[in-house]
Amino acid sequence: MKIVIECDCGNKLVEEVPTRKYMQLRDNLQRHQFSYEGEEIKDGKLKEIRIKCEKCKNWIILGLD
Repeated sequence: MKIVIECDCGNKLVEEVPTRKYMQLRDNLQRHQFSYEGEEIKDGKLKEIRIKCEKCKNWIILGLD
């Protein structure tokens, strides 16, 4: 699989993850000038994660419902 995160400013993360293998998202975000800004957990379940572009300071929230 391939994970792609691209900001409007042009900052981009593209990581190929071998099938059935583990990828450490936070480390990969940091290597590409993105940051993991936290999460929301409800009833013991992960509901959202926040990612910020360190180049331009734009951010997104990914819902995991």
